Amino acid sequence: MTSEEALQLIEATLKSKTGKQLTLPEKEILKAAWDNETYTKVAESLFLSIGYIKDLASLLWQRLSDVFGEKITKNNLRLVIETLSPIPCFLEEEIAENHTDESSGSKGNILIVDDPSENLLFLTYVLTKRGYKVRSVTNSQMALRSIGNNPPDIILLDIKMPEMDGYKVCQALKADETTSEIPIIFLSALDEVMDKVKAFKVGGVDYITKPFQPEEVIARIQNQLTIQQQKRQLREQIQQHQQTVEILYQSRALLARLLNSSQDGIAAWEAVRDPITEEISDFQCLVVNPVFAKLFGQQRTDLMEKFTLKKLLNQLNPTLFDSLVKVVERGATIEREFYWKKDNLQIWYRLMAVKFGDGCLITVHDITNFKLLEYKINMEAQLLE
Repeated sequence: MTSEEALQLIEATLKSKTGKQLTLPEKEILKAAWDNETYTKVAESLFLSIGYIKDLASLLWQRLSDVFGEKITKNNLRLVIETLSPIPCFLEEEIAENHTDESSGSKGNILIVDDPSENLLFLTYVLTKRGYKVRSVTNSQMALRSIGNNPPDIILLDIKMPEMDGYKVCQALKADETTSEIPIIFLSALDEVMDKVKAFKVGGVDYITKPFQPEEVIARIQNQLTIQQQKRQLREQIQQHQQTVEILYQSRALLARLLNSSQDGIAAWEAVRDPITEEISDFQCLVVNPVFAKLFGQQRTDLMEKFTLKKLLNQLNPTLFDSLVKVVERGATIEREFYWKKDNLQIWYRLMAVKFGDGCLITVHDITNFKLLEYKINMEAQLLE
């Protein structure tokens, strides 16, 4: 084990049990002790007095002794840490090969809920080395408070906990809407009787047995984090889809209001082509407002369902259908006036058609009053001649 690895293990242990981190002078003291160097060298490198460094070291050894449950001094630090470390030499090499620097960004925020043990140190060490942000608590009440204040991305939860076991903790988290989506992986010893059915029934997503295998732990954690990421992406896609649907609905509602309030007839028609010759044989309605439908003596819904508009067009004007075909095929624009008599009503219209996709957009304007005024002016002019 290198001094850097030992330092990480010590710091992870202190943070998990006391919530405190090592200061820069404390780190230098630990490095010096690990490499069997003097306090004088530490004091000189930090530009501090030798007396201050010795006092600080004395307090540090007491803290470490309390945390690790064994007396630790400058002389036995290396022996104690290597003895207590659950990570054998071959595992150190394996982890080092897959080491991910935390400065590149955390892979996920993991909370470990387990009794103080070598297993807790092991998990913290392995996950931290792989780039995960890890924090740990040692009882269920601390876990619930920690999760409520800062929800993690995933929880590793020991089943055997004092006062409140892992099953009950899981049930409490799943009953709370703010924490119900956090995946929970149960931890259990190989020789423990684990009720797997109950574990899944209360909301667990997976389980890992001790002693832990690094690759298995990483694989199971990453699998759950991937699932959570996919769920978030799916929720975002659903939200975007809902927003799109709402925009389309509002757009259609606005279009409908505009069409229905217009005093002009408006329609959009699509060409119906012969499947063999691809020539235009008819038109069908895409959009039509009530004014336009009234011109044909039809209800708007009935006109939308008709697939043969050619006959109705020719009732207005025998050449109108052919003119609309030219609009679609050649991109021409037509504008013409025509006279329509229905139910003793005599009405003049001005029709304009422009190309619209593989069809045309048509507007029809009632110009009867204009025509009557024009007729009156012409008659008065003739009387004056």
